[in-house]
Amino acid sequence: MSDFLPHPFWNFSLEVYGGDGAARACLDLQERRGADVNLLLYCAWLGASGRGTVTVEKLRSIIADVAKWQTEVVQPARALRQTIKALGGATSGSGADFPNQVDAARRKAAEAELAAEHVEQLVLAAHAPFSGDRDKPARDRLRAAVGNLGVYAVCLGVTPDDQDREAVAAILAAAFPITPRFEVERAVGLHASSAA
Repeated sequence: MSDFLPHPFWNFSLEVYGGDGAARACLDLQERRGADVNLLLYCAWLGASGRGTVTVEKLRSIIADVAKWQTEVVQPARALRQTIKALGGATSGSGADFPNQVDAARRKAAEAELAAEHVEQLVLAAHAPFSGDRDKPARDRLRAAVGNLGVYAVCLGVTPDDQDREAVAAILAAAFPITPRFEVERAVGLHASSAA
């Protein structure tokens, strides 16, 4: 959208989120583990762009910086969109134009949610090193992205299980589209017994 300031993190997020299975994986981690999708993408972006790794202390500080915006703006905007969507079907039969108005309200709520997500991403990006190093080998950048997502799991108090690893693999496969999927899966600890 033209109202959004262009930023490499935003562009990366749109590409990754649109990747095969990545949106579903992000939403799964959001629903099951309480993850912030923007933070998942941020951790992946730091590694994928060659910006390196983040410590637990630094990521906790970043999380604290966006927490109020996430809880008071992003989450209520998401809840409004979801409520309108859920109630939309319950309004049928109330007049020919009413369902169209409900759909318009849902679209406006989705736009507000997306705009709030964009602001959060700009705040997150301000914490990152100004430039990355995409010339670093993909294996090193992948390792950094996996490490960052592991740090985020620590911040969430989560011990990743195979379902979490599958979700992370889907996100990272979209972030590293040229890297073979089996290498991404091995990097996140899937199928470790078959690699031995």
